[in-house]
Amino acid sequence: MKVNTSFLLLSIFLLSACTHTGHLGSMFKSDSQAALYGWVSFDEYVAPVNTLIDVDVCQVVDEQCISVARQTYHGVQLPVQYSFVIAPIQAGEGKMKIRAVLHSQGEIIAIKEEGYMFTRGRFHQNLKLKAYNNE
Repeated sequence: MKVNTSFLLLSIFLLSACTHTGHLGSMFKSDSQAALYGWVSFDEYVAPVNTLIDVDVCQVVDEQCISVARQTYHGVQLPVQYSFVIAPIQAGEGKMKIRAVLHSQGEIIAIKEEGYMFTRGRFHQNLKLKAYNNE
């Protein structure tokens, strides 16, 4: 009986360690970050079967776009809402781009790219995709 009680107490102790929540408090500051969000839309209907939407945020350095954050949506119906939290270290000197690409059955169907200058706080940017010619 004593072994069962000891085992039960040990189990409760171990499980409580797994469910303990820690607070980071002021370790991370969000006032220097940017919340970048919006909708990705397309005027034409595209069946969600075999579709892929990539939304990418990149830092522009010497006319090159270096990806710092990406979200991918599989088999979804447009419009799609995206949201990123960007830290100053991801922004570099601040010049960035937001890109959205719609793929269907392995081919690019539509694309949209917008410039963005990193600023703290919330920034809303909708991306209306434009048809892409695969030729």
